Amino acid sequence: MFKILKQLALFACFIIAAAGYSQDRTIDSLKLLVQNPKVHDTVKLYSLLIAKSQNYNETDKEYHILNRMQGDYAMKCLKKKVSPKVHKAYVQCLADYYQGLMTEYKEKGDTPRALAAIDKSIALFKSEKLYNDMYFAVMTKGRFYAKIKEYQKATDCLFAALRYFEKHPGDNPVVEIGSVCSLLADLYVNQKNYEKAIEYSKRVIVCCDANKSLEYEDGTDHTRFVSYSVIGVSYRNLKKYDEAVYYLNKALELAKKSNSSFKISYVLTRIGSVKVAQQKYDEAEAILNEALKGEPDPKSLANGYTSMAQLYFAKKDYDKAYSFITKGLDLSTETGNLDLQEVGSELLFKLSTIRKDYRKALEMYKLHDSIVDYKKGETSKNVLEKQQLKYDFEKKELKLKLDAEKKNAVKNNWLIGLSGLLLLILAGGYFYYRNNKQKQAITVLEKEQIKQKLLVTQMNPHFIFNSIDNIQGLIYDKKDTEAVNYLTKFSKLTRQILENSNENYISLAEEIEMTQNYLAIQQLLYDNKFSFSIEVEDNIDQEAILLPPMLTQPFIENAIKHGLSNTTAQGKIDIHFYLKESKLYFEVTDNGKGFDTAPKINGHKSLAMTITKERLVSYTKNQDFVVLTDNIKDNDENVVGAKVSFEIPYIYEN
Repeated sequence: MFKILKQLALFACFIIAAAGYSQDRTIDSLKLLVQNPKVHDTVKLYSLLIAKSQNYNETDKEYHILNRMQGDYAMKCLKKKVSPKVHKAYVQCLADYYQGLMTEYKEKGDTPRALAAIDKSIALFKSEKLYNDMYFAVMTKGRFYAKIKEYQKATDCLFAALRYFEKHPGDNPVVEIGSVCSLLADLYVNQKNYEKAIEYSKRVIVCCDANKSLEYEDGTDHTRFVSYSVIGVSYRNLKKYDEAVYYLNKALELAKKSNSSFKISYVLTRIGSVKVAQQKYDEAEAILNEALKGEPDPKSLANGYTSMAQLYFAKKDYDKAYSFITKGLDLSTETGNLDLQEVGSELLFKLSTIRKDYRKALEMYKLHDSIVDYKKGETSKNVLEKQQLKYDFEKKELKLKLDAEKKNAVKNNWLIGLSGLLLLILAGGYFYYRNNKQKQAITVLEKEQIKQKLLVTQMNPHFIFNSIDNIQGLIYDKKDTEAVNYLTKFSKLTRQILENSNENYISLAEEIEMTQNYLAIQQLLYDNKFSFSIEVEDNIDQEAILLPPMLTQPFIENAIKHGLSNTTAQGKIDIHFYLKESKLYFEVTDNGKGFDTAPKINGHKSLAMTITKERLVSYTKNQDFVVLTDNIKDNDENVVGAKVSFEIPYIYEN
């Protein structure tokens, strides 16, 4: 019966399309069809479903109009007394409506409602045991989670769908298993897990090979092209260049068959970048020139220009490299590609330094750091945003439940009304409990986020600004060599701090290297008015000992700024790492006036020291943790310096 009804619906849509109606006329015709009492309800619903799916994209306004019509009519139909089979058809159309509704909310950026809509679709499919449709909806939910960077939830959804399709293979494994594996491959690329991306892309190709008769009818040729491209790019990132070229050439063959200039340009750009990495510069240049022919889109051009710039930089043709990277950076900014902007600004910084255009170099240095900071900021705030999304979603869901309870209370008798009131009280208590719990969680997250940001900025802002001012001063004074030297050291130091602050533990060797760079910059700021030494006992394996990053920096800065202030003698800072009874200790001494005469620590440094002590207490689980401070005295009991020491919690990695 349903096959006949579906065929009638398809025939109705065909008649409407064949009439050559405009989109508005098509919608009007479908409205008339829905109002016709002689047409079966299922035919009406399938007509709406087929018309929106075949004639419009999910982003079209008309698609959403038809989807709303389908949903409204399906809800009306479900109120009728019909056979179980007809009821199942109505439920199927309503579930399809909720999937379209999810797309509408997704476009509006309303994540909680989008997730609520897809969950309703999944629940409806499950209620009628339409498990194949249900797991396609689960797969759609996984794709949405991946888009909002909820990678763990995306992985859970996609693997749930994959397990089902593997146990219950349908008539078209390309659409079933292949679709899930393709989404998993994209997910692993975003997470830079290239081995897994290759594994699942190869599974997609196996699915394509098993359905050769469908290769051009259902778009499998495009699926194969995407999979070969993902494998090639993943091998490129793994520095397995021969494998990368092999799979990218397979993608290129398919691109040429499709006659798509976009696909051809895309693959040629990737092959060219592999050739650059292999130092096959002549081949790379020929391939990249070919990629830039025709009319590639801005994204492909941005990639092509950036690859060209890297090629000419490697060949030391700096003028051509400069020309291409400026165009590539402009296009990557226009298209919003942060990864390319990061690469482009770094390369333009190097080229500007070589060209002795230090103003441009400084501009690119600041741009590159701002991009890195922005990306780190997006990552650090992601946890808080996820909690907020969860809170908003639960709040809206609870509101819908409460509204439903109020409507039911009006219709029911006193007994049901009392039950509803009790349920309302329980729901209110639950809401109050969940609300307080969410607020507490958000408060904790905000506090941790602030601590992390303060940790990243433990360097005194005056130190950063003074360093930049010194660089500008050297440039204005035409002291090019000193400016480049200073800028290189400062860039390396800030990069170390940004990278290490994102880690829970770093090696003692990394901590010492960062400390050396920091002290070298401070020497420049203080006109070499002090010297320093860093001593590590011979029995300490600097690579095997892991410690929390930047625990020592506030105490070293304090020794320089306050310990050596107002002194006329040549300053000296001595740093010592040593083991005592299997415990690691840090000690910093200076030859200043000691603690009795040190000026009051300002607000910034007090905050940094407080946060550092909180971190030490957190790592050691010891609320009585003490930082030992003492004056250094000579034989006549005169203060000749100060000493600070404390135990550093560490992990020994064998």
